[in-house]
Amino acid sequence: MKITRIHVENYKSIKELDISPSPKLNVFIGDNGVGKSNIFDAINWLLGPIYPTFNATTKQDHYLGDEKNRILIQLYFEDDYLLELDESKDRYQFSIKRYGTYQKDLGTLREGFCSAYVGVGRQIVDYLPSNRWSLLGRILLDINKKFLEERTETGECKSEKLKAELDRIRDDLLFSVVDGEGNNIMQKFATILQEESANQMNKKTEDFRLSFNLYDPWNFYRTLQILVNEPDIGLTFQASQLGTGAQAAITIAILRAYSEIKLGGGNPIFIDEPELFLHPQAQRNFYKILRKLAEENDIQIFYITHSPYLISLEHFDESFVVRKTKESGTCVRNADIDKFVEDLKIRKGIDSNETTLKLHYKNAYEQTADSLSSLEAFFAKKVILVEGGSEALILPYFFGKIHFDYIKEKITIVKCGGKSELDRFCRLYSEFGIPSYVIFDGDKHHRNEDREKSIIMNHELFDILGEIKSEDFPDGKIHANYLGFEYDFNYALKLAGFEDVYNEGNPERSPKGLDLFLKVKGQVENSTVKIPDWISQIRESIINLPEEVDSVLKQRISEEQSVEYDDLPF
Repeated sequence: MKITRIHVENYKSIKELDISPSPKLNVFIGDNGVGKSNIFDAINWLLGPIYPTFNATTKQDHYLGDEKNRILIQLYFEDDYLLELDESKDRYQFSIKRYGTYQKDLGTLREGFCSAYVGVGRQIVDYLPSNRWSLLGRILLDINKKFLEERTETGECKSEKLKAELDRIRDDLLFSVVDGEGNNIMQKFATILQEESANQMNKKTEDFRLSFNLYDPWNFYRTLQILVNEPDIGLTFQASQLGTGAQAAITIAILRAYSEIKLGGGNPIFIDEPELFLHPQAQRNFYKILRKLAEENDIQIFYITHSPYLISLEHFDESFVVRKTKESGTCVRNADIDKFVEDLKIRKGIDSNETTLKLHYKNAYEQTADSLSSLEAFFAKKVILVEGGSEALILPYFFGKIHFDYIKEKITIVKCGGKSELDRFCRLYSEFGIPSYVIFDGDKHHRNEDREKSIIMNHELFDILGEIKSEDFPDGKIHANYLGFEYDFNYALKLAGFEDVYNEGNPERSPKGLDLFLKVKGQVENSTVKIPDWISQIRESIINLPEEVDSVLKQRISEEQSVEYDDLPF
């Protein structure tokens, strides 16, 4: 049962939040303290092991610590189910509706929505099947359900055969213990207990009987333990006695088992920081397991991460960037694929679809030659977009020389793999509210068809950067959100006084990448040339970028948004 909408009001740092999650992976990204865990806590309140009530609610559980801010949590599911916890109601604060009708037997019905939760502790004891909401509990509940449905080759119900076998074991073995006089101890114990209970409560002896809960197969499954053998020392340990790294590895094994068994227990899984205690390769492997669970097993997964190895540029619509502001509390930005498709249609007249558009972003990601930085940008406060390796090498060096610690300021430099990709990345990051500073070459030295292509790309960049330009080439000046060199980066370095950095006869053969970096660094270190003034100006512009930006995607104006002639100022 998948969640289709999450609505939360007045819970901890959340003033009001409305999320439409992906049916597959849902990745929550953001700084510490912005409220990511509060979102998960709100969901777990309704879907976790404890029946949802407000009995233990404190002042701090309310937005701004004000108990007048009544908490509301709503989870919408497939098949038109709604789970709701509403503090404003005097009675029946927790309810389940279907098609708008209140449902009965909430305790039993709620179990059908139970979701496994993997916390940051990664302690195996938290996931053992004694807890039906744990990972192992989910797996074994599915196995137990299938066991209750199956029959033997002779047509006998397996659960009934288990009951008969347990009765025999009980009578022949467990209840066969005798004392020194040959009396059956268990029978004597049962007789005394029945007679004395009846006497104390003034009832008949036959009104009491002893029953052992042997017949529910779940009681066998829930005793499962994971044991680890250490042959070098000849000892066996429970997995719960191992270190956190080993326990984290076993957690992955449990998830792998869940993905391979495919019994169809389709409720969501929630994981807090899956990268904990895992090296980068293990993180990438963990992401593959999560992707397989989502794609092949049709399991909806939610997780919080601080690792670029646990997100995908191809599936950028599955990411949710979380922020917190003084005015709005915890808020979330997500990207809608359909808006990108519509934007492309408006700008280029190209009809596209979700699959094709995602492939283009996957290709852009793979062609950046700096794919990790393009993912790190989702965790950044601001992004500097550059065309290639020359700028990506030299800018950090220049920043260091003017004592601008851009990494401390949570700024990421992304080399986009060419001028044609700058607008793609700018549109993507802006959709998540991440401000970009774009540095690009105007390429005025280009001729013929290359010149025409350069002009088209220049105007596309002007448009996305909010500039209304009649000129075909940038002016080489610092702007609030971009620097466009009239010619190119090499020529700008030449104008700043650097030598042997620009090929006058054939600009395309000017030194690039590491070769250019070494020439520039050598001249700075020898005090031949000073750091260009525009580096300090870039720093100031980047610092002054807003904390969050609006979408730059073009959308058609709906009838409701259309302007009446009477509203126009002329």
